[in-house]
Amino acid sequence: MMKKIITISREYGSGGRQIGQIVADKLGIPFYDRKIIEETAKEAGLSPEFVEGHEEKLQNSFFYNFALGAIYGLAHPDKPDIKSLPATERIFLAQQKVIEELADQGPCVIVGRCADFILKDREDMMKVFIYADKETRKKRVIEEYGRLPEYIDQTLAYVDKHRKLHYETYTTQEWGDRKNYHLMLDSTAFGMEAAPRLYARQRKQNECQVNKKNN
Repeated sequence: MMKKIITISREYGSGGRQIGQIVADKLGIPFYDRKIIEETAKEAGLSPEFVEGHEEKLQNSFFYNFALGAIYGLAHPDKPDIKSLPATERIFLAQQKVIEELADQGPCVIVGRCADFILKDREDMMKVFIYADKETRKKRVIEEYGRLPEYIDQTLAYVDKHRKLHYETYTTQEWGDRKNYHLMLDSTAFGMEAAPRLYARQRKQNECQVNKKNN
Protein backbone atom coordinates (compact mmCIF):
# COMPACT_ATOMS: atom_id res chain seq x y z
CA MET A 1 0.00 0.00 0.00
CA MET A 2 1.20 3.52 -0.78
CA LYS A 3 2.64 5.27 2.29
CA LYS A 4 0.59 8.43 2.73
CA ILE A 5 1.28 9.33 6.36
CA ILE A 6 4.79 10.09 7.63
CA THR A 7 5.33 10.27 11.39
CA ILE A 8 8.58 11.69 12.70
CA SER A 9 10.01 11.00 16.13
CA ARG A 10 13.26 12.72 16.96
CA GLU A 11 15.95 13.43 19.49
CA TYR A 12 16.03 16.97 20.80
CA GLY A 13 18.26 19.08 18.60
CA SER A 14 18.43 16.56 15.75
CA GLY A 15 16.58 18.86 13.35
CA GLY A 16 13.69 16.43 13.02
CA ARG A 17 11.05 19.12 12.90
CA GLN A 18 12.83 21.04 10.14
CA ILE A 19 13.34 17.86 8.16
CA GLY A 20 9.66 17.04 8.48
CA GLN A 21 8.71 20.49 7.22
CA ILE A 22 11.00 20.18 4.18
CA VAL A 23 9.66 16.74 3.33
CA ALA A 24 6.07 17.96 3.57
CA ASP A 25 6.87 20.92 1.33
CA LYS A 26 8.51 18.72 -1.28
CA LEU A 27 5.66 16.23 -1.24
CA GLY A 28 3.08 19.03 -1.29
CA ILE A 29 1.25 17.67 1.75
CA PRO A 30 0.27 19.22 5.11
CA PHE A 31 2.80 19.43 7.94
CA TYR A 32 1.27 19.08 11.39
CA ASP A 33 3.00 20.36 14.49
CA ARG A 34 1.59 23.62 15.83
CA LYS A 35 -1.83 22.84 14.35
CA ILE A 36 -2.03 19.75 16.57
CA ILE A 37 -1.57 21.96 19.63
CA GLU A 38 -4.31 24.33 18.48
CA GLU A 39 -6.78 21.56 17.64
CA THR A 40 -5.99 19.68 20.85
CA ALA A 41 -6.67 22.83 22.85
CA LYS A 42 -10.10 23.17 21.24
CA GLU A 43 -10.92 19.52 21.84
CA ALA A 44 -9.77 19.58 25.47
CA GLY A 45 -11.23 23.00 26.28
CA LEU A 46 -7.85 24.47 27.19
CA SER A 47 -5.65 27.28 25.86
CA PRO A 48 -2.97 26.47 23.25
CA GLU A 49 -0.32 27.88 25.61
CA PHE A 50 -1.44 25.55 28.38
CA VAL A 51 -1.43 22.53 26.06
CA GLU A 52 2.03 23.38 24.75
CA GLY A 53 3.40 23.61 28.27
CA HIS A 54 1.82 20.40 29.51
CA GLU A 55 1.53 17.97 26.62
CA GLU A 56 4.59 15.93 27.64
CA LYS A 57 4.02 15.96 31.39
CA LEU A 58 2.68 12.95 33.25
CA GLN A 59 0.63 12.38 36.35
CA ASN A 60 0.72 9.21 38.41
CA SER A 61 -2.99 8.83 38.99
CA PHE A 62 -6.07 6.76 38.34
CA PHE A 63 -6.72 8.84 35.25
CA TYR A 64 -3.31 7.93 33.85
CA ASN A 65 -4.44 4.29 33.93
CA PHE A 66 -7.69 5.32 32.28
CA ALA A 67 -5.71 7.03 29.52
CA LEU A 68 -3.81 3.81 28.84
CA GLY A 69 -7.09 1.93 28.72
CA ALA A 70 -8.43 4.38 26.17
CA ILE A 71 -5.36 3.91 23.99
CA TYR A 72 -5.76 0.15 23.91
CA GLY A 73 -9.50 0.36 23.41
CA LEU A 74 -10.34 -1.33 26.70
CA ALA A 75 -13.89 -1.16 27.90
CA HIS A 76 -14.50 1.27 30.73
CA PRO A 77 -18.11 1.31 31.99
CA ASP A 78 -17.71 4.60 33.84
CA LYS A 79 -15.73 6.44 31.19
CA PRO A 80 -15.95 10.16 32.04
CA ASP A 81 -16.23 12.99 29.59
CA ILE A 82 -12.79 14.12 28.45
CA LYS A 83 -13.26 17.60 29.92
CA SER A 84 -13.77 16.11 33.40
CA LEU A 85 -10.28 14.57 33.41
CA PRO A 86 -7.12 16.15 34.84
CA ALA A 87 -5.32 18.36 32.33
CA THR A 88 -2.56 15.92 31.36
CA GLU A 89 -4.97 13.14 30.51
CA ARG A 90 -7.34 15.52 28.75
CA ILE A 91 -4.49 16.71 26.58
CA PHE A 92 -3.30 13.25 25.59
CA LEU A 93 -6.73 11.85 24.75
CA ALA A 94 -7.69 15.01 22.85
CA GLN A 95 -4.39 14.86 20.99
CA GLN A 96 -4.99 11.24 20.08
CA LYS A 97 -8.36 12.11 18.56
CA VAL A 98 -6.93 15.08 16.65
CA ILE A 99 -4.07 13.02 15.18
CA GLU A 100 -6.44 10.28 14.02
CA GLU A 101 -8.73 12.83 12.38
CA LEU A 102 -5.86 14.63 10.62
CA ALA A 103 -4.52 11.34 9.27
CA ASP A 104 -7.99 10.45 7.99
CA GLN A 105 -8.07 13.68 5.99
CA GLY A 106 -5.23 12.58 3.70
CA PRO A 107 -1.46 12.45 3.22
CA CYS A 108 0.55 14.45 5.78
CA VAL A 109 3.66 14.65 7.94
CA ILE A 110 3.12 14.52 11.71
CA VAL A 111 5.88 15.36 14.17
CA GLY A 112 6.12 13.71 17.59
CA ARG A 113 3.25 13.21 20.03
CA CYS A 114 3.30 9.40 19.82
CA ALA A 115 1.69 9.62 16.39
CA ASP A 116 3.55 6.53 15.18
CA PHE A 117 1.87 4.50 17.92
CA ILE A 118 -1.52 6.20 17.78
CA LEU A 119 -1.70 5.40 14.06
CA LYS A 120 0.00 2.00 14.35
CA ASP A 121 -2.87 0.09 12.76
CA ARG A 122 -2.66 2.05 9.51
CA GLU A 123 -0.90 0.33 6.64
CA ASP A 124 -0.35 3.61 4.79
CA MET A 125 2.11 5.04 7.31
CA MET A 126 5.90 5.35 7.33
CA LYS A 127 7.46 5.74 10.79
CA VAL A 128 10.73 7.68 10.95
CA PHE A 129 13.13 8.33 13.83
CA ILE A 130 15.74 11.10 13.43
CA TYR A 131 18.82 11.30 15.63
CA ALA A 132 22.18 13.05 15.69
CA ASP A 133 25.43 13.03 17.63
CA LYS A 134 25.55 15.03 20.82
CA GLU A 135 27.84 17.81 19.60
CA THR A 136 25.64 18.49 16.57
CA ARG A 137 22.57 18.59 18.77
CA LYS A 138 24.21 20.91 21.30
CA LYS A 139 25.25 23.31 18.56
CA ARG A 140 21.76 23.43 17.04
CA VAL A 141 20.02 23.85 20.39
CA ILE A 142 22.30 26.75 21.34
CA GLU A 143 22.32 28.53 17.97
CA GLU A 144 18.79 27.88 16.74
CA TYR A 145 16.77 27.36 19.92
CA GLY A 146 18.59 29.94 22.04
CA ARG A 147 19.41 27.66 24.97
CA LEU A 148 22.13 28.65 27.46
CA PRO A 149 25.51 27.05 26.61
CA GLU A 150 26.45 26.56 30.27
CA TYR A 151 23.42 24.31 30.81
CA ILE A 152 23.30 22.61 27.43
CA ASP A 153 24.15 19.10 28.66
CA GLN A 154 21.43 19.27 31.27
CA THR A 155 18.97 20.66 28.72
CA LEU A 156 19.55 17.84 26.24
CA ALA A 157 19.30 15.20 28.96
CA TYR A 158 16.14 16.76 30.41
CA VAL A 159 14.21 17.06 27.13
CA ASP A 160 15.20 13.62 25.85
CA LYS A 161 14.36 12.05 29.20
CA HIS A 162 10.87 13.56 29.16
CA ARG A 163 10.24 12.61 25.53
CA LYS A 164 11.33 9.05 26.30
CA LEU A 165 9.23 8.88 29.48
CA HIS A 166 6.16 10.30 27.75
CA TYR A 167 6.47 7.98 24.76
CA GLU A 168 7.19 4.82 26.72
CA THR A 169 4.44 5.50 29.24
CA TYR A 170 1.70 6.01 26.69
CA THR A 171 2.86 3.46 24.12
CA THR A 172 4.63 0.66 26.10
CA GLN A 173 7.25 0.73 23.30
CA GLU A 174 10.88 1.82 23.58
CA TRP A 175 11.55 5.32 22.27
CA GLY A 176 14.24 5.23 19.61
CA ASP A 177 14.22 1.43 19.26
CA ARG A 178 14.78 0.62 15.57
CA LYS A 179 12.16 -2.15 15.71
CA ASN A 180 9.46 0.49 16.08
CA TYR A 181 10.35 2.47 12.95
CA HIS A 182 10.60 1.92 9.22
CA LEU A 183 13.49 4.35 8.81
CA MET A 184 16.23 5.66 11.13
CA LEU A 185 18.05 8.80 9.92
CA ASP A 186 21.29 10.25 11.30
CA SER A 187 21.02 13.96 10.56
CA THR A 188 24.66 14.41 11.63
CA ALA A 189 25.80 12.44 8.61
CA PHE A 190 23.46 14.09 6.13
CA GLY A 191 22.54 17.41 7.75
CA MET A 192 19.37 18.79 6.26
CA GLU A 193 20.15 16.56 3.27
CA ALA A 194 18.33 13.93 5.31
CA ALA A 195 15.11 15.57 4.20
CA PRO A 196 15.64 15.10 0.45
CA ARG A 197 16.76 11.53 1.13
CA LEU A 198 13.57 10.86 3.08
CA TYR A 199 11.58 12.52 0.32
CA ALA A 200 13.31 10.43 -2.34
CA ARG A 201 12.56 7.24 -0.43
CA GLN A 202 8.91 8.21 -0.08
CA ARG A 203 8.62 9.11 -3.77
CA LYS A 204 10.29 5.86 -4.83
CA GLN A 205 7.83 3.86 -2.73
CA ASN A 206 4.92 5.74 -4.26
CA GLU A 207 6.19 5.19 -7.79
CA CYS A 208 6.69 1.48 -7.17
CA GLN A 209 3.15 1.17 -5.88
CA VAL A 210 1.77 2.95 -8.93
CA ASN A 211 3.84 0.80 -11.30
CA LYS A 212 2.67 -2.40 -9.65
CA LYS A 213 -0.93 -1.26 -9.89
CA ASN A 214 -0.58 -0.43 -13.59
CA ASN A 215 1.21 -3.68 -14.51
